[in-house]
Amino acid sequence: MINLRSIDLNLLTVFEAVYEEKSQVKAAERLGMTQSAISLALGRLRYLVDDRLFQGRSKGLTPTVKADDLYLRIHQALNLIRDELSNKGDFDPATSQRTFVLALAYGGGGLFGPRLNALIQSKAPNIRLVIRTIDPVAELPSLLREHRVDLAIHHVPLVDQQLEQPIYDENQWVLIARGDHPSIQQDPSLDTLLAEQFVTAFDLLTHASEGTLGHMLEGVRERTKLEVPNALLLPHVVIQSDLLALVPEEMAARFVEIYPIQQFRLPVPVPPIRTHMIWHRSMTSDLGHRWFREQLELVKGYWKTPRE
Repeated sequence: MINLRSIDLNLLTVFEAVYEEKSQVKAAERLGMTQSAISLALGRLRYLVDDRLFQGRSKGLTPTVKADDLYLRIHQALNLIRDELSNKGDFDPATSQRTFVLALAYGGGGLFGPRLNALIQSKAPNIRLVIRTIDPVAELPSLLREHRVDLAIHHVPLVDQQLEQPIYDENQWVLIARGDHPSIQQDPSLDTLLAEQFVTAFDLLTHASEGTLGHMLEGVRERTKLEVPNALLLPHVVIQSDLLALVPEEMAARFVEIYPIQQFRLPVPVPPIRTHMIWHRSMTSDLGHRWFREQLELVKGYWKTPRE
């Protein structure tokens, strides 16, 4: 066993910064060190672990398999120390003043926000909830790793082995139309559906291309006359026009409660839309984070459940 007294534990913070920044220059700026000091520290750590740790230069450093494994353990250990020093080791929702940041796609804040916030406030009145969009998706792994985002709900799992990404929920695609639409008053046939015109939200249907639905969506895309930047704008367009929209059933159920619109089943077999709950593995055992995940499980499927 290595005698820790003989090791400069500052090497671990250097390694963490280089791994997260994928650059010695950026790590040096972040830690307030010179680049030569960063290089020297990495050299010492490479000798200790008998591994190159990183390779490449011009397009950023790429961690080795050993570095990936080390990072998860070192990051968790350093976070434990940070939490203890800042008195965050324990978590009591009734007294906590913590802020949780949740990233959602497709205007999901309109669905999750009010219900989730009400649930949290009923148990933890001093906790603050921040909802932000997933844009761009490529930045999400680093935001989760650096704890600038605590958790994300997204329809596509991310390519990062340091993330936990269990399936969160499943939805079906449905059709929405204004209540007095001249052509759609019952579940439409495929021919009827593709004779209409559509409004879509930016990127909402990008990954909905499985099976028969994918073929139908090609027709929908050809018939799309308007694209809006956010799914929450869809009902505003639908109630003021004859345009139709395809949305997840949970979103449609919420729209039906608020706007004079109807929802209909699609005329083709529809594979479910799966969403994933995504967080960095270093937060799995964090008591506050675990509590936050539990609250999200409680609001899951809220609008799919019939209510008075």
